[in-house]
Amino acid sequence: MNFRIAAAILKQELLTVRSIILILALTTLFVSFSAVIVNLPSFISFFFNDYLFFTKANVLWLIFIGSFSAISSIDIVLVTIMGVLFGINMTLLINKYNALKRRGNLRIMFGTGLISVFAVGCASCGLSFASLIGISAVIAILPFGGIELYILAILILLISLFYNLKQLIKVCKID
Repeated sequence: MNFRIAAAILKQELLTVRSIILILALTTLFVSFSAVIVNLPSFISFFFNDYLFFTKANVLWLIFIGSFSAISSIDIVLVTIMGVLFGINMTLLINKYNALKRRGNLRIMFGTGLISVFAVGCASCGLSFASLIGISAVIAILPFGGIELYILAILILLISLFYNLKQLIKVCKID
């Protein structure tokens, strides 16, 4: 893939007001969801209690804000990077979907976009399923405290970004 064309596609597709708002919204959702996951049992147990709505909303907000204090600053930075990459990938995927829809070739989207949908999500979330088979003990003894998993997730999201760019170049028939 020609990097000049890839840069032009990124500029054309991502530097619009709609795309920037979408990327920021998806990044915010990604980071927020990551913070909620940290204290999910607290969220669930308090959500189903019989408190008044405003009391419940206030305490859930405090638990959410407190979730960020349970995460180190390097984790917040790396999750934010993953969130931005997630937002960019999803924006490119939506733009590809809209381009195919306009041209009437939407059936192509299912085959070429299916891999993108799975690669766009949290790349390290699949590792939580690995804990079911006993890999959590191995993860606990990693030398950098799990930062390797963040780096792996970021690399997978970058690969997904290049894949989405390549597919968007095919959809738009750019030489």
